[in-house]
Amino acid sequence: MDIVQFISQFFYRIRYWLLWGSLIVTALVIYFTQFLPFKYTVNSSIYAGVTNSINIDGSKLVNINSTFDNLINIAKSKSTLEKVSVRLLATSFVYGEEWKDNMYIQAKHYRQLTQITPKEVLALVDRSSLDKTIQNFTEYRKEHSNNFIYAMYSRPRAFYSYEALNTIIVKRLGVSDIIELSYTSSDPGITQNTLKILEDELIKAYEILRFSATNNVIAYFEEQVRLAKQKLTEEENDLMHYNVEKQVINYDEQTKALATTKYEVDDREEAAKRTYESALALRQMLEDKMDIRAKIIRTNTNLLKELEKVSSLNQSIMEQEIFTTEKSQNNSGQLSKEKQALKNAEDKISSLSDDLNEYGFSKEGVGIQNMVDEWLLACINEAKAKAELKVLDNRKGDIISQYQTFSPVGTQVKRKERAIGIAEDTYREQLRGLSEARLRLQNIKMSTANLQIIAPPEFPLTDNGRKRLVFVLAAFVGSLIFIIGYFLIIELLDRTLRDAERSKRLTGLPVLAAFNGISNLKYRGFLKACNRLAAAYCCRQLNNYLQQNRPTIINLLSMESREGKSFLSQYFVNYWETEGIRVRKVEYNVDFETNNKQYVQAQELSEFWQLNDAEQIPDIILIEYPAISTASIPLPVLQKSDFNLLIANACRLWGKDDDARLKSLKEGLGNTPLFLYLNNADREVVESFTGELPPQTPLHSLVSRLAQLGLTAKKAAVK
Repeated sequence: MDIVQFISQFFYRIRYWLLWGSLIVTALVIYFTQFLPFKYTVNSSIYAGVTNSINIDGSKLVNINSTFDNLINIAKSKSTLEKVSVRLLATSFVYGEEWKDNMYIQAKHYRQLTQITPKEVLALVDRSSLDKTIQNFTEYRKEHSNNFIYAMYSRPRAFYSYEALNTIIVKRLGVSDIIELSYTSSDPGITQNTLKILEDELIKAYEILRFSATNNVIAYFEEQVRLAKQKLTEEENDLMHYNVEKQVINYDEQTKALATTKYEVDDREEAAKRTYESALALRQMLEDKMDIRAKIIRTNTNLLKELEKVSSLNQSIMEQEIFTTEKSQNNSGQLSKEKQALKNAEDKISSLSDDLNEYGFSKEGVGIQNMVDEWLLACINEAKAKAELKVLDNRKGDIISQYQTFSPVGTQVKRKERAIGIAEDTYREQLRGLSEARLRLQNIKMSTANLQIIAPPEFPLTDNGRKRLVFVLAAFVGSLIFIIGYFLIIELLDRTLRDAERSKRLTGLPVLAAFNGISNLKYRGFLKACNRLAAAYCCRQLNNYLQQNRPTIINLLSMESREGKSFLSQYFVNYWETEGIRVRKVEYNVDFETNNKQYVQAQELSEFWQLNDAEQIPDIILIEYPAISTASIPLPVLQKSDFNLLIANACRLWGKDDDARLKSLKEGLGNTPLFLYLNNADREVVESFTGELPPQTPLHSLVSRLAQLGLTAKKAAVK
């Protein structure tokens, strides 16, 4: 069949479904769309400033697309929308009015909200403070199905649910720095405030993400710097206290000065020893020369007394000179007195030489005046050197004691100085880390701009309409598409015989004609006339197989019982009789039995049925056999007949069992004609054979012609 013709006939068959189905669906949509709420759309724009941002070193950013993706994902994230939901809910409760629309929520939506809200949640609303209400809602919210605020966000609720908020459109405008936000809902105030809150939460979240990591690093290094400084101070204080305890001002300088002092003491001791030894040797020599006179002098009480005084004074002076500073010496009155006393003692010793003038000569006869003076000077020098050696020996002991003290002190000082150095290095490292973190923070500030709202959301004064026309058109077109698709699938998959083309495809038999039967109640007043026309068409086709000089044998067969063989055969008989053709109708269980051997094994018709002698030889013998599925059929008898007509209900399923029986039947018949005849077919199927059936109305005629693609056809009658 031509595909175009197939399509036209397909639409012709489903015309009523297309007409009434689409009209009913469209009417329902028209009715219910009158209750649709009005929609309001609010837009807003945010300037990101990403493409114009630079690093501290002057380089451009390279991750612009990812930055915009991050911003969009932040705005659409569940955590952000959850905060928007809580704040929006609190705003509706705080500013909503029961009988008056305002800039925040319409009165009807506020009433609906309060009706479904538990009393415990209403008690959390502080109409004098939005922030307090938000805080109460946040603390109240728990992830539990019975929690009202959590349920408002998680379940499909208008305005406050994730499902509703997720419809907010967030996108970047081309390659610009602008992010556009768009939201549509049925409440103008809620629509505007939703975008306001979302923008605020987006800016907050973006700021946290921009600086949180770096701020955490800065906070870490600040704490480490504090601890490092504290440790450094502790080590320095420990060294200070240790130096105070051990009387160490500058260990290196002190040890250097101590070493210098030791060298000086050693040098002075060496010089004092030489002086002492020379004075001692000189005195002993002079005493040997003076003999008894020396003993007399030495036994002089005054002299001994003055020598001891010289030694004591010289020792005291030496101690002061060694153990005090030059400035202290200059300012010391005692030192001056002792030096003056020393001079006086030396002068007194010198005056003693006058008492010894009576001993004018030595034992060798040499004058001793000068010798006594020398001897006294030697005694003085000896006494002074001996005192100096004593002082220097004490000083040397002190130095050795200081050496013994300073050695472990030095070790401890170096340890503590090393600890201070480590603490100082740690402090510097932490300071460097803190400086680098602050530099990174500054880089982030320079390379990522602050989000700026350049087009804030405005209160919508006009609605978008309810788009009823769109819904109606969509319903109409959708219903047509659905009906066409549904019946097209049925057309391709259905194994119901229905019409000639499908029957031929399913059975492989040529369809002789179709019969309307009694199925079409619409034209019940014309039923008999239509049936007679259908029967007449079939009989005229069968007339081509009539034989001369003998009866024509025509067999009526069916796969199942009650497929209309008896009903159709009566119409055939009536029509042939009107043409003067004698017909003998032979029926099973009336004219012959099917449960005997003669019938089952028959090779000729005469073996189970013959004409009575009284009967006139007919022109046509019309034999009605039982259903193939219920009784045996003598195939040799059918093979020897003139024509076999298989009657099938057009509304029946042609199953696999029918294919098997038909295959066996066709093999048994050989070349004997076998045709299919559709009973109980639709009016359109019958008309495909007979032409237009009554009543022949102009509309029906037009539709029928169009179904057959007679686009420009007219009536065939001419004058």
